[in-house]
Amino acid sequence: MKSKFYTIFALAIGTLSFAQVGINTQNPQGVFNIDGGKNNAVTGVPTAAQLADDFIVTTSGSAGIGAIPDASAILELNVSQLASGSQKGFLGPRVALTAYNDASTIPNPALGLLVYNLGTQATFTFKGYVYWDGTQWRPLDGRSLQTGTISSLRCTDATLSPLTYTAGTPYQGTMSIPYSGGNAGVYGSQTIGPVNGLTATLPQGNFAQGSGTLNYTVSGTPTVSSPTTTTFPISIGGQSCSATVGVGKVLAPGEYQFFNYTLPATYVGLLSTQVGGTYDAILGGKLKLDLNFNASSNQGSGAVTYNPRLVNASSSNIKVWYSALSSVDRFRRSNVLLAPGGYMETDNGIYLNWGDNMNSSSTPVAATSSSDDSQEIETVDVIVDGIWYRIIVFVSVDNLNDTDPSNNIRRVFMTAQRMSAY
Repeated sequence: MKSKFYTIFALAIGTLSFAQVGINTQNPQGVFNIDGGKNNAVTGVPTAAQLADDFIVTTSGSAGIGAIPDASAILELNVSQLASGSQKGFLGPRVALTAYNDASTIPNPALGLLVYNLGTQATFTFKGYVYWDGTQWRPLDGRSLQTGTISSLRCTDATLSPLTYTAGTPYQGTMSIPYSGGNAGVYGSQTIGPVNGLTATLPQGNFAQGSGTLNYTVSGTPTVSSPTTTTFPISIGGQSCSATVGVGKVLAPGEYQFFNYTLPATYVGLLSTQVGGTYDAILGGKLKLDLNFNASSNQGSGAVTYNPRLVNASSSNIKVWYSALSSVDRFRRSNVLLAPGGYMETDNGIYLNWGDNMNSSSTPVAATSSSDDSQEIETVDVIVDGIWYRIIVFVSVDNLNDTDPSNNIRRVFMTAQRMSAY
């Protein structure tokens, strides 16, 4: 009798070892299934709502909370079937790491270990999920959290876009400062100013590995107008310098700058006045390129309607040499001491008019070698403070292919190139 009992017990144990175990359910969906709400269907697959309170382990060892785990997942968490206001999230382990490469708070962290850093340590204030890459903790976007450093910060090459600002007119632009020797580490946010009514802000970020550019947002209502400068003291990544902006474009040796404007063909006055606060044809805070339109360009061949002008845009005297060569004439002067706001016109008047004034209904020209006095271009070589620039000015009148002169426009093209290093 005893031997029969042992046989039956052994068979029962063997059967249980291969059975599915269900707690609060008679219909387990894996080798182990806890139905917290005791609401699963007796047969078949429970609905999503019934699975909302389930914990399931499959024969492959995968686990699901609120779901039968997908075959591709070792762990699946599903809260989509929970009502809004009752849904829950995943809460990972929370620690207070002391540094980006802290390997002692969690001894011997495994490759890929994920934790939430509280950021409560003065030596490591980053807050958020980080993972261990084998040598350091990184946020989920993969960037480095080591303290950022650079080897040089070139404030002398700082640029501002738009180039200029006007007192009393709200301004928003970008100040870009190049650097080199970056270690890919993190730098904190900065707010500098206001200086002359302008504030420079930089969000937290990471230096590039090697060379890169810092882009500060400059905003506010300036109390001065370009070319009066604004200087921001910059200190970041172990380097400090002063970035001076607002003077206009500072050309590097050989660098070109292009200017392109459109205005009515009938406008009389200075180009800078017509363009207004967006006018940025200022070279190095010293020289403003301007055009003086003295008559409407809606005229036939032979009409002289404008003159190029070089203006001292700085607050001190400048020494100027220039030689101007146009397709019609040439002018030159040397050793001219130009007062602040003073100007020199580089010609006695440029031909600019509608010329032939042809449009789509006109008889087209098949070939021509003739010319008239309707179009002129000028090249100006100028030396300011020992630096040689070459300026080209080309303006055209466009009748927009119709016979209505009221909509005629002038297209203004100007280029400037720095020809010498000093």
